Amino acid sequence: MSLSEYYQSEMHTILEIIDSFYELQNNKEQQEWERTRFVAFMSLKPHDNKRQLKKPSDLIKFEWEKKIIDKQKLDLKQKILLSNQRGLELYKRLKKQF
Repeated sequence: MSLSEYYQSEMHTILEIIDSFYELQNNKEQQEWERTRFVAFMSLKPHDNKRQLKKPSDLIKFEWEKKIIDKQKLDLKQKILLSNQRGLELYKRLKKQF
């Protein structure tokens, strides 16, 4: 982006560019940490006598992975509640018919 384009841009556009830049930097850092964890896992795996390390995430879980898991658990709970409600409604309709 040239300087003239910068001055002609709206604040919303500039903020989106900044957010994208920080997201890119964050993704690069996450990938670097995951590579480091993989190297540590591969280094430790031959010495794992009890066979406790099955995957790199058994070594350490990162905060962004914990957030993803928490979100997946919450989504699953919501799906279960929704299916329970639908099942109850279906049960009530069937009960009325008989």
